[in-house]
Amino acid sequence: ALALALTACGGGNNASSGGASSAGGEVSFDAVYQGILDAQKDSGQEEPIFFPEEGADAIESLYPGLSALNPSRVQLYLPPVTGYACEILLVEVAEGDVDAAKAILQDRIDSGAGDTGYPENAVLWQNNAQVQVQGNCLCLIALPDGYTIAWSGSSYQEKLVSSGGSLGF
Repeated sequence: ALALALTACGGGNNASSGGASSAGGEVSFDAVYQGILDAQKDSGQEEPIFFPEEGADAIESLYPGLSALNPSRVQLYLPPVTGYACEILLVEVAEGDVDAAKAILQDRIDSGAGDTGYPENAVLWQNNAQVQVQGNCLCLIALPDGYTIAWSGSSYQEKLVSSGGSLGF
């Protein structure tokens, strides 16, 4: 099972896509992403390779409707080989848009899980992808078999807590 610890994600006005936590308690997407990578090293897995995708058209093609919610921050990480069930999306939306954003992220998982052209890939989407929500921040994470996301009590949690964040999961 996968689990992700996001710090409190408030309604800050920062429109940047990452960076350090602000005094307002804004979650650092860069820290969450790095924590995901660190958890792989801690579990003995090879660190997955991702590239940031910043193109609005590319993000909208994978997550139709997300741009209509006018997210204040979006970070998408994709593997070098497209079409593989391996990606991380971090997004912050207005409080009233959380359910709509969650549905869009779940649609991405359902679409991958229904991929009849690549049944082995569909199984990965079914078993190894999930949407996590903390406040008005959401994360879709899909990783290959054997990879995990830090559970509470892990070094990732301790790193977030020591940096002043609080845990949502």
